[in-house]
Amino acid sequence: MAKKTSVDLSLAEQGILEDYRAPVLPIQMKYLMTCDILAGPLKSSVLRQPLIYATDSLARARLMFGDGKKGGETTARVIASIYSQMCSFYGPAYLYPIIEALGQRLSTSVPNTPPPLPFDETGDAPDLGVPVQFWVSLEYIHTAAKSFDRELWAENRPGSGRVWEILVNTGGHASMTGSKKCRMQFFAELESRGEHAIYKALQTLSEHIRWILVAGGESMTATGGRSFFSGGVSGPYSIPSGSSLEAPNSPAVKALTWCLRAQFVNIQAALTQQSLSAFWSALSMRLYDIFVPRLLQHYSITQVGAVILSRDVEALRSVSMLAGTNHQHWDNLRELVTLYMTPPMALKSMLIGPEGDANSSKGLFKRVGRYQSLVFMSRRSDYRVKTGQGPRKSAWVVELLEELGVTDPTDGHINIGLFAAERKP
Repeated sequence: MAKKTSVDLSLAEQGILEDYRAPVLPIQMKYLMTCDILAGPLKSSVLRQPLIYATDSLARARLMFGDGKKGGETTARVIASIYSQMCSFYGPAYLYPIIEALGQRLSTSVPNTPPPLPFDETGDAPDLGVPVQFWVSLEYIHTAAKSFDRELWAENRPGSGRVWEILVNTGGHASMTGSKKCRMQFFAELESRGEHAIYKALQTLSEHIRWILVAGGESMTATGGRSFFSGGVSGPYSIPSGSSLEAPNSPAVKALTWCLRAQFVNIQAALTQQSLSAFWSALSMRLYDIFVPRLLQHYSITQVGAVILSRDVEALRSVSMLAGTNHQHWDNLRELVTLYMTPPMALKSMLIGPEGDANSSKGLFKRVGRYQSLVFMSRRSDYRVKTGQGPRKSAWVVELLEELGVTDPTDGHINIGLFAAERKP
């Protein structure tokens, strides 16, 4: 490294400035991990200052080496060198470390204790591990990158006196090619690092969603009363007949949807419409893939609990559809939840349609899938009854399966992967 520095200094002393490369000195990560990023490195005056110095350097170079064809290749090389060094500073030394720090500051770890449900909705919603400063910082970085391109490159802006116009006027084709490559690398790397930070935010939100739905949801019944489950967890929807249904949603889902709607406002302001759609669609699938496997593996649903479950599914679907287009998994779940509210005698027509044809599009077997429908149905609280020999299938279950000519998939291992949000029926 020392040898390379001496060569660069030697070139600079000789006046060969177009071949000089200033060292890259990134902002210290230790500082970025503890500082107020918005009031420090992303402060508007701090973001503008390097661009002011850079545009001043471009103007000085034009005066020193000439403009247009007069300056020729010499001016083109100097301008390209200034632009290259600004890309190295504004990217590797400045914006890149900030984006990396934003991702590292997020923690996917959640508290060991359940969340204190219900949340007090008179105050600010919990940030689910991703503070508003994260999204505001991304917005500032995006704005700074656009300003960088507008103030220095300024493509197709006659009279701007910026890099693109100078290189076009001087006819420096090699310098133009190199500068275009440098520009593309700057934005490609910035986008890649931004995607990594956003993915970390998605992971953090997912873990906090799980914390609220599982740890929080299972510490309470769906109607809001405290529940102390033992080894035989029945879940929040195992509500006995005659219980009050005044609460529109279970405490966990009510709290979660409130938090997600608050997060959406911040995310919407920070991301482009295309990025927002992709991010929220991914979050919708994560939410579904947390909720459904827990339901199928651990919960028992009574007819009363099914009412709250139906409302919860509607609430989760509603918040998931704030952005994005791929939400069919929630539509399928809405239909499957009706299996818990239907009397046993009416289940056959729901599964294969009123005509009794298993291939009928009116039945859940055709629309959602036979395997999926039967596994969902098995979570009914009346699917099995306690006997002296242990739990046994209810008489109506044995009769229904025989009439349908199918076996019970829950007699063996359940493949939860078949219930993933991305899997099409």
